[in-house]
Amino acid sequence: MSRYGRTLVVLSVALLAVSSVSAPAETDVYASGVIRGKYLYNTDDDIESSAADTRVELDLYVGSFTLGAVYRGYQLTDSSYNPAGIDVPEAYLKHRYAAWQEDDLSARAGHFAATFGHGLTLRSYEEVDLEHDTLLDGFYAEYSSGLIDITALAGVAEEYDSATRFYSHVVRGARASMPVGEFLEIAGSVVERARTWEEEAGQVESEFARFEDGVVGGEASAWIGPLTLAAEYVDRGGEYPDVEGDALNGHATYGAATVDLGWATLFGEVKDYDDFAHYVVSPPTCVRDHLFTLMNRATYQPDLNDERGFLVEGSAPIGEDLYVTGGASEARNHDSDLRHWEMFGHATYSLGDATVGLAGSMSREYLFGAGGATGKFTEHMIGAAETEFAVSDEHVVELTVEAQAVEEPSGLSYEDYIVAAAWYAGVDLTFTLAVEGTSSDTEDRTRWTMLSAKKMLPGELEVELGAGTERGGKKCTGGTCYFEPEFEGVRLRLTKFF
Repeated sequence: MSRYGRTLVVLSVALLAVSSVSAPAETDVYASGVIRGKYLYNTDDDIESSAADTRVELDLYVGSFTLGAVYRGYQLTDSSYNPAGIDVPEAYLKHRYAAWQEDDLSARAGHFAATFGHGLTLRSYEEVDLEHDTLLDGFYAEYSSGLIDITALAGVAEEYDSATRFYSHVVRGARASMPVGEFLEIAGSVVERARTWEEEAGQVESEFARFEDGVVGGEASAWIGPLTLAAEYVDRGGEYPDVEGDALNGHATYGAATVDLGWATLFGEVKDYDDFAHYVVSPPTCVRDHLFTLMNRATYQPDLNDERGFLVEGSAPIGEDLYVTGGASEARNHDSDLRHWEMFGHATYSLGDATVGLAGSMSREYLFGAGGATGKFTEHMIGAAETEFAVSDEHVVELTVEAQAVEEPSGLSYEDYIVAAAWYAGVDLTFTLAVEGTSSDTEDRTRWTMLSAKKMLPGELEVELGAGTERGGKKCTGGTCYFEPEFEGVRLRLTKFF
């Protein structure tokens, strides 16, 4: 094991020892957190390097005060092998904060996440697995009087464009919400944002280096019997101060409705986004997030600057053993050119100690050129089947098969498949085998196989060891996507909660 792998192990062991010492339960002083460690040894002949990625989250509670920090260690034996695709110090304090809460008032200084409404006016958050981090660094406060809830914040987020060049996003905002009667809640928010293009040596001298905008939004939620409604509208205005007449005006509209009929549940949502993309905005996608790997890779990423669309779906039990879900989504630009559509369905059936599931989807994602829609599209037809059954009281087997046919605008057609088996050998041990293949001739290989074992050790320490090959590809969550590189070698993961 390299010195980077040893760093991961030594640090994890030291922190486990510290975390095992806890304050008596009757005191107001205690600590909690999580340690995540990942060691990758790539055995590919062209790479043969390793990466150690350690993350430690620690929260210390002292009465009404909380102190928190996130440590990140990311060490590479060779800079040419960078599976996370980031350029950060080998070890650094990624986040830190201090918070205070007393009755109806709370305040926090340092890094924080914030979401106003459905994310149209503001959403800063971190998705660890996707290396997505838009947390703000500043001040955050909340007050609740029972009649009205008020939030105020000010902070900065840095968006790196290269190792030395980044955008500094300064955000100031406030939101207030209150119930109106028993079945209605309304809210309003205002956010001012300034984006400055900077180098490590200082601000870039350019008329496009700075941009300021402001957004004002209103929200409403209502509950009427079996019907739940939600709506939000946000208006955006901004301009480049040094470029005459180069103003930007946009808007965002989102609506959702859920009807619970008892025997079935119906859900629908609509969107209209125009000139609205921003680093600290993440509104609903109105696109289904799937549970299966191949379906999720085909997930569409919305264009917040020019898009309108909808998602509809319904789900219902049929008898005591069958449950079905199905729906469709569509997205167009404001000139009515089709960008995306998808139809999907999923059914599960219980057979005593076994459960069987079938799923399928068909989607098209259309290409756009300089002149607009080209009429060409990538088509995905995907099917999946899964089953889970108990071999004994403590042993469960899970099997999954996925397959898809892809047709690209160039005329290239190919098929992909995934076969996975998991054996839960008791409550603390799991073995998993995953085999993925493709008929595409654009890949360096046509088959990937990964075998892994996961064990829960005493002290809530989870250890997972895997070996083999794993295909790279798109991973998405809530509209945020990350392209994971292909892997060949050995992977060790440690997770400890305390």
